[in-house]
Formats: sequence, structure tokens, C-alpha cells
Amino acid sequence: MVSFLRWDSWLPWSCIFFTRLYLLGYSVVFARRWPRGAVDRFKAASCCMSIVHGTSTSMAAAIYMLNLFYSDKQEMSWSPTPSSHNSSTMKFWLASRLGAANTRFEEAIMEYSTAYFLVDLVHYLLFVPNQPLFVLHQVFTSSYMLSCRFYTGHGAFSTIVLFVVGESTSFLQNVWTISLLTHSAKLFNLLNVPFLIIFSVFRGVLTPWATWQLCLYFLFSREASAVVPFPLALYWMWSVFMGISGSLYWVSTHWAKLMSKKKSEIMRASASKTQLQTNIPKKHA
Repeated sequence: MVSFLRWDSWLPWSCIFFTRLYLLGYSVVFARRWPRGAVDRFKAASCCMSIVHGTSTSMAAAIYMLNLFYSDKQEMSWSPTPSSHNSSTMKFWLASRLGAANTRFEEAIMEYSTAYFLVDLVHYLLFVPNQPLFVLHQVFTSSYMLSCRFYTGHGAFSTIVLFVVGESTSFLQNVWTISLLTHSAKLFNLLNVPFLIIFSVFRGVLTPWATWQLCLYFLFSREASAVVPFPLALYWMWSVFMGISGSLYWVSTHWAKLMSKKKSEIMRASASKTQLQTNIPKKHA
């Protein structure tokens, strides 16, 4: 029997979990906000899934990564040279972990996360098919994790790294999205600038840095080809690169909207001030 149908696999149970979470958001949480069949109601239901998935995976991955780093350090399972700095020590440790066989925890979190992306992919295909950027993102991410989990048996630690840098903004992003969908102007204005800054830092700085570390191992080291075929490793890195490019394009459009709005406000304020000055009667000598 194939491994994803085993009784201890997280994939089928997680698909059921996220489907029920989606239905809960659609049928209960946002039932009174929009009528049945409204596209925004489907989008908000997707946000319910995303909040749970992003928050849980980023926290679990960060805790796992830190625990693994300090346990490896204590057990001396890796031995950097005495003169190495903290950055080179981290790179050495990452390389040693990226080539390791998948652990059961890494397999479980990949199955759990893959289930979310598959359910969300169905959501986009059925109810929001005019969002190709998000559809492609779910396809690339799902295929990355499925091949890592069920084909290579290695490389799962790369997904742990990407969960930490890629999903940490999920909670804030989904609350921001819901405020936009529900036209909650006060909440949206409160979150808009902080969210765009935080998202830009994570997707424009931290995620590219992490991706470069993955590229150094999977594309430029001989050890990687022994555990992950080079064409597949190239596809993995290309998928991550496309995801980063899509995220940067998406956030740049919202920065452009914000700048345009601020410019319009400044122009209106300037016009009002000029109008006020022209209406003030001049004193005669």
C-alpha cells in the first residue's frame, strides 16, 4: 500500500481537517456577512484555513529548527573549525541537515502542509479561478513537498526552513485580507502599513537569503546529487524562486496602491488649503 494511505499518514486526515475548517468558515463564521455563492465569502473561508495552517506550521517549524540546532550542538554531531564564525557555523549545520534523510516529524509537517495547499488549490480552481498567481503558487508548493516526501525521502529540512521564513507572516496577512474583504476600514488602516513592511522584509530579504542557502547545497554541492536528483533539485529551487517573485509582485502592487492613495490625499489637502486661502478676504490699506 502506498505510504500516503498508511494509517499513520497525516495527509488524508489533514485534507479532511482543512476541508472541514473551510466549510466551518463558509457556513458559520462568515454566513451572515455574505449571501451564499458570494466570491468574498469563499475567500474569507480560505483565510480561516490559512490562519490555522500558517500559524501552526511556522511555530512548529521554528521550535523544531531551534531544538534541532541546539541538540546537534550539544551532541557534537557536526564539528565546525575553531576559527569559524557564527554565520559559517550556521551554513555548515544547514548543509549537514539538508542532506539528511527525512525524519518522521518532517514528513508529518509536510503531509499536514501539503493537505492545506491541495484543499486551497481546489478552492481557487472552483471558486476563484481568476487568480493564476495563487493557483501556480499552490501547484509549485504542493509538488515540491509531495516529491520530497514520497519520492526522494531526503530534503525535508529545506521545507522546514521555508516554513519559518515563508509562513510567519500568515496570521497578519489573513487578518489584513479579511479586513479588506469586509471593508473594515479602521482595522485595515491600522494593519496596512505594518503588514506591508513586515511582509516585504520576510519575502524580500529573509526568504531570498534562505533560498540562496538552499541553492548553495542543492545546486552547487556534490553531496546533494546523491540524495536528490539534480533536475528535481533545480525544479525545487525554481519553484521557490517563482514563489518569491510572485510574492514580491503582489506586495509591490499594494505598495503602489498605498502610494497612490497617499499622493491623492496630499493633493486634496493641498487643494483644500489653496481654496481656503483664496476665500479669505484681503484687508484694504
